[in-house]
Amino acid sequence: MGQKAHLTAMAGEFHVMESLFRLGYEPALTLGSAKSIDILVKTSSDELYAISVKSIRKFGKWGVGKEDYSSGEKDRKMIFVFLHYKSFSDLDKPPEAWVIPAQDVERLKRPWHGDTFAVYCSNEKDRKELEGYKSAWEKYLK
Repeated sequence: MGQKAHLTAMAGEFHVMESLFRLGYEPALTLGSAKSIDILVKTSSDELYAISVKSIRKFGKWGVGKEDYSSGEKDRKMIFVFLHYKSFSDLDKPPEAWVIPAQDVERLKRPWHGDTFAVYCSNEKDRKELEGYKSAWEKYLK
């Protein structure tokens, strides 16, 4: 991962942490640089969710790896937060956020490199598929 990508990823994780704290949750950041789960959060109903944060600058796609997120108990409690920084260095412009359950990511993902997948946001059709997930923090964290 290049320096720019690393900075974008780290900023994204801390932005999601801040957002969760502001919504009344108590998230915990996981440590490491090659992890699939970035944040753990316990909801008021004592549900534990794993959150994977993916951040980009400008338009493009968020890589989601090789996994099949369509089934399994683990995937029912996994949430992806996709962040789009339109102007990374402008602190007055926070990133747009899409909060998407892993099972829905399975439906939205498309082939990328080799056997890996990505969720795309590079054109209007791609962004339209994501509409219902924009800023949907409390819709999926119950």
